[in-house]
Amino acid sequence: MKLIRVLVMLLLPTMLFAAESKPNFVFLLVDDLGWGDFGCYGAEFNETPNIDKLASQGMMFSNGYAACTVCSPSRAAILSGCYPARLHLTDWIAGHKKPYAKLSVPDWKIKIDHERILLPEALKEAGYATAFLGKWHLMPIGQDDFDQHYPTSHGFDVNIGGREWGQPKGPGKYFSPFDMPNLDNGKPGDFLTDKLTDAAVDYLDKTKRDKPFLMYFAYYTLHGPIMSPPELVKKYTEKAKTFENKKNEYINPARAGMVESLDQSVGRIMAKLEQMGVAGNTVVILTGDNGGNYDTTTAGLKGYKGFSHEGGTREPFVVNWPGRTRAGSMCNEMVIGTDFYPTMLEMAGLPLKPDQHMDGISIVPLLTGSSKKLDRDVLYWHYPHYHRTKPYGAIRHRDWKLIEFFEDGALELYNLKNDPYETKNLAAEQPEKAQHLLKELVAWRKDVGAQMMPDNPKYDPNYKKPKPRRRKGPLTKLGKVSASTFERNNWPEDALDGSRKTRWAGSNGSVPQWWQLEFTEVKQLKGVNIFWKNRTWFSYQVEISLDGKKWDVVADQKGSHEVRIESKHRFDTEARFLRVTVDALGSGWVSFTELVPLFAE
Repeated sequence: MKLIRVLVMLLLPTMLFAAESKPNFVFLLVDDLGWGDFGCYGAEFNETPNIDKLASQGMMFSNGYAACTVCSPSRAAILSGCYPARLHLTDWIAGHKKPYAKLSVPDWKIKIDHERILLPEALKEAGYATAFLGKWHLMPIGQDDFDQHYPTSHGFDVNIGGREWGQPKGPGKYFSPFDMPNLDNGKPGDFLTDKLTDAAVDYLDKTKRDKPFLMYFAYYTLHGPIMSPPELVKKYTEKAKTFENKKNEYINPARAGMVESLDQSVGRIMAKLEQMGVAGNTVVILTGDNGGNYDTTTAGLKGYKGFSHEGGTREPFVVNWPGRTRAGSMCNEMVIGTDFYPTMLEMAGLPLKPDQHMDGISIVPLLTGSSKKLDRDVLYWHYPHYHRTKPYGAIRHRDWKLIEFFEDGALELYNLKNDPYETKNLAAEQPEKAQHLLKELVAWRKDVGAQMMPDNPKYDPNYKKPKPRRRKGPLTKLGKVSASTFERNNWPEDALDGSRKTRWAGSNGSVPQWWQLEFTEVKQLKGVNIFWKNRTWFSYQVEISLDGKKWDVVADQKGSHEVRIESKHRFDTEARFLRVTVDALGSGWVSFTELVPLFAE
């Protein structure tokens, strides 16, 4: 017994060190993240102190890329270590339908094959606890094996919030109720990013300390609908009034609030790791799945989500590996989403799986400073689909980038070192360089078995989309309708057509917005019912007038923060005009599906 005690005492430090040597992983994936959305990447309107701090503690990459310009393929690439072209999962699930386009979309996959050993499965084999939170969007919608492709079917022990959705589609969208797996709906007004962060902190609290963990947190934010906690909308609305937009940033108070909510989430997670005493042995990675959904979220890069240019794929890319990565370091080497899988295996001291992560390489040498270069000079993209851009393939070889458009073979060639914003197409000036890169791109497609687009036998060059629903005009049976602004196809008179499937929506989410009805004659009004489109709070007034000049307030809800779907107001007065003015709201846009004036019998 004495000998056993001695051996235990001698071996215990080694055993503890072995357990400690396997780092924990917190992987943070942001949806629709623009290259210019964070302060550490140059943003001045958005405020991200926690993310900036994380970046200052680790390494930032100036040439970090998503594997696709849309979400599902990028997510599959991170988990598999393979290019979407190799997986044949090349579009967001379930993709666009263009039946009369020049080229046919190939018979691509809308799931990841179970035969592949994904990153969480590889870590789980090595004793890791694995948890998934947030947006999954990797399920074969409409197929028989739909239920076999939740996160828990692909290596995660826990799934909180992951389902087929590409954006929040619960009754409250980003606000409660959420209707997501294993996520409680909370109380009215609760915000999705906060609730998922509550779940993340709770998971960390309950994680056993005797085994390492992977917490893969794929935020739904910053994907639309653009909704944000009211206090943050108010903060950025005020900031926008005096903000000098020198960098042509995207100025939207609700979206800026989404960014800050994300930043608060990162801060809470980092604080929890510190509280647990595991921050020093936890790798934190932060990146995005594709470019931002607006062209001014990319810090000047050309294009954005869905486009073939840099703004569609270049992403913030931050890795904090305590004790191994020099704090505040910047790396200019090209890296891409497929690289995370082998990198994390090497960080954990595990053997690589080159037959699985076939298109990724470990970036550990860059992170540790043992090398400033990788044994790779080229990255590829393959998008045989129609989206905001036409189908294309792309290659970046060192400083050069070539884009090939499949419909007509058109080429675009850029020198990103001299022209990072892709302003000058050099394909005509340097045809030899263009053809050399094209040959390399074609050879790669053959090597990975990329699906190409055949000619479409149903191609109709004269086909035109059905015309949008025609506007009937501002005159209705009740009278003339007008509004401060309206989105195309969401006209003011749609709030009087008797259909809850149509709506009036004030454009771009700004306030104040007003909606007005001028009756054909003076009416005796008994009240009004308003059916709001967005489940959020509205600050507003209802006014009436006999001449359109002098107005009387009949319902004063200014300053109200009540979350509304329907508002009922009763009053008894004569009026020729009825007007609703919204001066503030929690999130989204000013919109109602129906407004019902109540008249005396």
